[in-house]
Amino acid sequence: MLQGGSTITQQLSKLTLNLGERNIYNKLTEAFCTYYIENQYDKDTILAMYMNQIFLGEGNTGLEEASRYYFNLTATKLTPAEAALLVGIIPAPSIYNPIRNLSIALDRQKRILNDMTKSSHLHPESSKIEKDFPKKIDENIRIFKSKYKIKEVKVGDKVKHTSDIGKFGFDRDFKVNLAPDFNESIRRYILEKFSNDELEKTSLNIYTTLDYDKQSVIETSLREGIEDVRKVLEKEKQVYVKKGNDQEAKRETEIIENMNGSAVSLNPYNGNVEALVGAYKISSIYRLNRAEEAKRQPGSAIKGIIFTLALEKGIINPSSIVKDEKIDIRGYTPKNWYGSYKGFITARQALAQSVNTVAVKLLQEVGVGYFLEKMSLILSIPTPELKERFGNNLSLALGSGELSPMELAIVYSTIANGGYKIRPRKILKIIDDDDIDRTPSEVYAEETREQILDPVACAMAVNLLESVLSGEGTLPVRRDKDKLALAGKTGTVQTPKSATLKWGNRKGIRDSWFAGIIPGNVTTVWVGNDQSAPFPGSGAGISGQIWMRYVNFMRSRISPDEKLIKPFEGNFTQVDICGETGILLQDSPECKFPIYAQYYVKGTEPGANSTPPEVKIEPKKINPETDEGTSFEDDVEDNPDKPTDTEIVPATEEITQPEVPKETPPEPNKTPSENIPSPELKNPQGE
Repeated sequence: MLQGGSTITQQLSKLTLNLGERNIYNKLTEAFCTYYIENQYDKDTILAMYMNQIFLGEGNTGLEEASRYYFNLTATKLTPAEAALLVGIIPAPSIYNPIRNLSIALDRQKRILNDMTKSSHLHPESSKIEKDFPKKIDENIRIFKSKYKIKEVKVGDKVKHTSDIGKFGFDRDFKVNLAPDFNESIRRYILEKFSNDELEKTSLNIYTTLDYDKQSVIETSLREGIEDVRKVLEKEKQVYVKKGNDQEAKRETEIIENMNGSAVSLNPYNGNVEALVGAYKISSIYRLNRAEEAKRQPGSAIKGIIFTLALEKGIINPSSIVKDEKIDIRGYTPKNWYGSYKGFITARQALAQSVNTVAVKLLQEVGVGYFLEKMSLILSIPTPELKERFGNNLSLALGSGELSPMELAIVYSTIANGGYKIRPRKILKIIDDDDIDRTPSEVYAEETREQILDPVACAMAVNLLESVLSGEGTLPVRRDKDKLALAGKTGTVQTPKSATLKWGNRKGIRDSWFAGIIPGNVTTVWVGNDQSAPFPGSGAGISGQIWMRYVNFMRSRISPDEKLIKPFEGNFTQVDICGETGILLQDSPECKFPIYAQYYVKGTEPGANSTPPEVKIEPKKINPETDEGTSFEDDVEDNPDKPTDTEIVPATEEITQPEVPKETPPEPNKTPSENIPSPELKNPQGE
C-alpha cells in the first residue's frame, strides 16, 4: 500500500512540475490521503485517531492528555460542559484554550453546547442524553464555573477571568516554575519575537533579570501579609456564624476568598525587574498578573510625584511653610484622613503625614495638564490616552487615576534615579545552542538617558519621602539598629459608598499600597479585593508591613553606608535642618527630628537665625479652557477616632464614603507583633 502511495505521489509531483503550481500538488496529496484513510478505516476509528493526535494547547496532544491536564479527569468522565470546552480549543489552541483566554473559551463552550442540542442524533447513545438538556445549559455552565472556581476580575474597563482549570497540570516549558508571572511574560515575548520555525529548529537559552532570592522573599512576605488580613476577616465571619447570620457569613467568605495582592521590585538605575509577584497564590497555571495588568487607584501613594513636581517648579522647598486648612474649589472640599486641619506646617510634614488639602493645593499650582504631561513621559503613554484614563481634575492629587503596581514602580524609580526615564526589562540576553546571540536588539540595548525630572527636585523629594518612615510619618520605623536609608509613601483607598451597599454596609478600605525606596531598589506592593469589597487596614498597616518584611531581608545585601541618592551634578547645596520647623539645626536645640544633609536648590536653603517664609497657595479660579467638564466629589471621612486595623464591627447604619480616594484613620491599637516579627517596626500609623 505504501508503495502504491509513493507511485501516485511521484505522478502528482510530475504534474506539479509541469504546471509549476505547488499548491495543486498539496491539494491533490491531501485528497489522496483522505481517500486512502476513508477506505481503510471506519468513521469512529478515524475520529478516535484524530482526537488522540490533535494538539489542544499547553503542550497537550490528544483529548485524553488534555482532559487530564485541564480537568484532572479521564476523557470518559467528562461532563458535556467540560467536553464542550475542550472541543472549542480545536480550531486555534493558542487562542481558544482556557489557560490563555478563558473568557473566549467560555463563550465558545456555550455556543458548542447549544450546537449539541441541535445535533443530538450524533450522540452514539442518544438515550444517555440528559433529559431537557437544552433547558439545562445555563445551569450546567453555572455548575461548571462553581466547580472550577471561575471568577471575574475587573481590569480597568475590561473583565478578565481566573479559575482552577489546569490546576493539576504541569508546565512542560519549566521543570520547576517558581516565578510563573515573570516566566509567563518572558514566554509571551519570545513567542512574539521569534517565528515558529526558529523556535522549532533552535534551542534558546534565555538569561533574565530575575533574582530568585528576592522573588522568594517578596512572594512569601506578600502571602503572609494577605493571610494576616484573612485571619481578621475569618474572626468576623465566625461572629456572624455564632449569631446564625448565614447571609453575612457568606458575604464574609466571599470577601476572604477574593483578597489578593501583587508586588514589583525594580532596580531604578537600569530598569531590571528583580522580582515580580502577580497574585496571592503561586501556581504554574495562568492567573491574572495583577502586577502589570490590574490598574487600581493608588490613593496617597501618588503624592510622591505631586511633591516632586511642586519642588521642580519652585512652588515649595523642603522648609516651606504651608497651611493645612479647609478649601473649597468649585464645590470640591477634600478632607484629611485624621478629620481635622493642622494649620501651618512644613512641606516635609505635609508629605510625611499625608495631608490631603496641601496635596490638592500643590496640584492646583503645578497644573493638572503639566502633571499629566510628566506622567505621560514617565510611563510612555500618550497624553490623550492618559488623560482619558485618569480624568482631568484635582482629585488626581489623592490618587483617583488608576495605575498598575508596575507603573507606580516606574514613577518612583524615576524619582529615585534622579529623574531619568526607565524602561522595565526582564531579559538580559538570548543565546542559542551554537552560542549565537539571538536577542532582539530592543531587549537589552542601552538607551540614551533621557532626563524627565529635575535631579535636584528628585533629591529633595527623596529626602521628604524619608520622613514618611520617620517618627513624623505614617509608617514610623525605629532606626536604632542600623542606618539603612529608607524612603517611601503609603496609600490607602476607601471603599466608595456605592460599593458598600453590596457588602452589607461594611466599613473598610478597597486598596492598600506602599511604594518603597532603598539604595538600588524600588518596590511597590498592592493588596486589595478582586471584587472591590471592603476590608480592614491601611497602606501602612498592610502593604507597608509587607515591604518591611522584604527590607529586613535586603538589609544583609546593602551596606549601611550606601545612600538613597547617588552623586549627581546640579545647582544644589546641602544643609542640616530641623524637620519640624524647617530652620537650621544649629538654631533648633530642642529639635525632635534632626535632618542631616537635606538637599536644596542653591539659594533657597534656610539662612542662619531665619524663619522659612509661608508659601501662600490660594485656591485659583477655574480655567474653563483646561478645567471645563471636570467633576469633584466630596470625600467625607469616617470617624477618625475609630481604629480600622484591629477588628471589624458589623455596620448597622449607613456609611458615608467618598467616591474619590482618601486615607484611613490612624491605627492606635494595632499590635505589630501580631503581624510583623520585626524589632525595627514601631506601631504603624494609618493614614
